[in-house]
Amino acid sequence: MYYRVRIWNGESFKKEIMYSADNEVIAMQKASAATPDGCRANYESINKEEYEKSYEDKTKEQAEA
Repeated sequence: MYYRVRIWNGESFKKEIMYSADNEVIAMQKASAATPDGCRANYESINKEEYEKSYEDKTKEQAEA
């Protein structure tokens, strides 16, 4: 399964991480490990197509920068 974690520092958006995990427990552990102290995060399950599209969009943005 694929997941997206959005990390927030106060009211401002900090970053987004996309990853895969074998199950919900591992997904929650990865989300927790990726969240810095003093920040909050939410994670959601996404489908493979959405994961790949987001990855392609980010790769394209980085190439243009």
